[in-house]
Amino acid sequence: MSRYDFYKDGLEIKQFKHIPEISSYNHNYYIGNNKDLLFGESDDDNTTEWWVISGEYSHYLGESYNSEGDKLNRYETRCT
Repeated sequence: MSRYDFYKDGLEIKQFKHIPEISSYNHNYYIGNNKDLLFGESDDDNTTEWWVISGEYSHYLGESYNSEGDKLNRYETRCT
């Protein structure tokens, strides 16, 4: 079982704690499962891409859409 299996399709991003001290416009950080650092990069339309950051490495999780309540859509590779 991968440590990323927790981050399933339909997971609500709002359940995680936002970290405003290191976030900025269209670049937001959250405390994820087991204190994972989540990074969301948004465009000015509707889409946010999500990664789990671990040291100097990152693991792509997928996308969420404002129009769908920011629920994670898991993808193995980037769509955009």
